[in-house]
Amino acid sequence: MTGAGSATTEHVTEAIARLRRHTDLPISVGFGIRTPEQAANIARLADGVVVGSALVDKIAQAKSADQAVTDVLSLCSALAEGVRSARH
Repeated sequence: MTGAGSATTEHVTEAIARLRRHTDLPISVGFGIRTPEQAANIARLADGVVVGSALVDKIAQAKSADQAVTDVLSLCSALAEGVRSARH
């Protein structure tokens, strides 16, 4: 499940429950995830967290290629820490 918009935790929880009734495959979710807190919330519900639009935005907002790399790495690190915090 992915998308550039955002979904409520309630909607994501319901959607994951519906999917789990039909598959044993891992479920990854990505709906407007931009912060470590959002990543942690999704990590508590799903098997994987997908981030796309937030990374594209960091690249688009960067003033240089070096800044884009730095900003993307920083965001990835923060999001990963959010996921790890939810899994402990």
